[in-house]
Amino acid sequence: MRKEGVSKMELYHYRSIESAIKELENGTFHLADRNELNDPIEGYVRVFWQGDKAAWEGMLRNYICSLSGAIDMYLLQGNEDMLYHRTLIIDLKQFDNVPLGGILKKLGDKFLEDEDVQKMVTFYGNYGLKVQNEELRFILRFIHNKALVLCIQKCREYKTIPAEEANGLLNTFTAEETNFPWELMNVDIEDQNLRIEMAKLVEDIIEDMYDWHFVCLGLEDETFLYGLRKDENGKIIKEDKSSESRQRRKWMTIAVDFPKVYVNQLMDLVYPESYIVCFSGKNNDSAMWGNYADNHRGVCLIYETDAENHMTVKGEMSYTLETKPVSYGGNIIERNFFESFGRLTPKQIEMWLTGTEELSSAYKAFNNVEEWRKEYWAAYEAKTYRKLKAWEYENEYRLALSNTFYNFDKPESRNLKYEPKALKGLIFGINTTEYDKERIMKKLLEHTDEYGDFVFYQAEYDDEKQVVNIRKKSLWKLK
Repeated sequence: MRKEGVSKMELYHYRSIESAIKELENGTFHLADRNELNDPIEGYVRVFWQGDKAAWEGMLRNYICSLSGAIDMYLLQGNEDMLYHRTLIIDLKQFDNVPLGGILKKLGDKFLEDEDVQKMVTFYGNYGLKVQNEELRFILRFIHNKALVLCIQKCREYKTIPAEEANGLLNTFTAEETNFPWELMNVDIEDQNLRIEMAKLVEDIIEDMYDWHFVCLGLEDETFLYGLRKDENGKIIKEDKSSESRQRRKWMTIAVDFPKVYVNQLMDLVYPESYIVCFSGKNNDSAMWGNYADNHRGVCLIYETDAENHMTVKGEMSYTLETKPVSYGGNIIERNFFESFGRLTPKQIEMWLTGTEELSSAYKAFNNVEEWRKEYWAAYEAKTYRKLKAWEYENEYRLALSNTFYNFDKPESRNLKYEPKALKGLIFGINTTEYDKERIMKKLLEHTDEYGDFVFYQAEYDDEKQVVNIRKKSLWKLK
């Protein structure tokens, strides 16, 4: 249905009737975050950690300071979402001129003086080992209790936790300390795959053990677990029950889950969050009609780009975005965490990479800023417009925004208005009812003066060729 001699591109947006009515009524696209997409590994970047002793010391200093902040957040009745996603302290330098800065520095220094912590950073730093996220979680679990004990001692000293309660916690966590399995890690140190597999095996066992334990506790007490579910319109509802059991689960996030929570936040720190709206380059795919248009009962909205394949959307500001195709398969995107602080200032980067005695050599990666940024953003583009080979049938195109210059964390901030004249037509599904066609028509007629040429089509099944055909409804006119 592309017009001859025009380089504009038609994009197809498969929608259920309810979603289509909302899109037409508000004249908006919703740009989805990663959790709203249908592929849980969407936009995945394989982050690894490979740095010298100073780089590891800088990160472990951040770890204990972030853990301390998480405990403070818990004591101030922070909710689960905050504990899971907002406990990483990105910028420790922000506390330099307030008393908390001195407290955190003292806490970090004491943690890094620990014999086992020093053995850890020396082992991984001196050998320059490449560590995947499962191994990092494995590492942090074995020093987590040491960090937790120091944080509780700090809380006792500053009376944020009563002394008697703090002493009880200290007795518990001191008794639970375990030794790091150095004898396993030193076996054939150069065989990286063997070391990674051993660490992953142990981490998987620990993860399954905790997962099983928490589910069992949830079965015993339905208020224990924090849940998300969707209502009949697909809107996410947070189950926010307040209870002593729920508070206990929040504490377990700090006492047990924090190594995993922290590593997940480190991975999110590498790149700003991407927000996207997805289209297809084809309008007659039966699987797409089935998956995204309510089993052929919905519609497919037709949008058109400008001659340069851009579309304009508006929120508090106006954004002209390029429509880019998704690539499928290809090599997985990798980034070294210690060389990927693209969202931080030079002073903040220096803080992350400063050890007890020197600045990490990883800081040199940021010397040629222009070259570094070029490589960094090329990888960002690749991960934003890439999916697994299994999704290739979708022939997907995307518009994308990020949190680089403006914060789109709130879902409502990502409902952006499109240019009405970009909406060129609509395809009814094979099973769209007359009632739903009437509902769609009513909504279109409310905005008829805003649209340009508008064309209606009907999807039909060709039983001879066994394909979906798209037929123009010549008698249907919007005006």
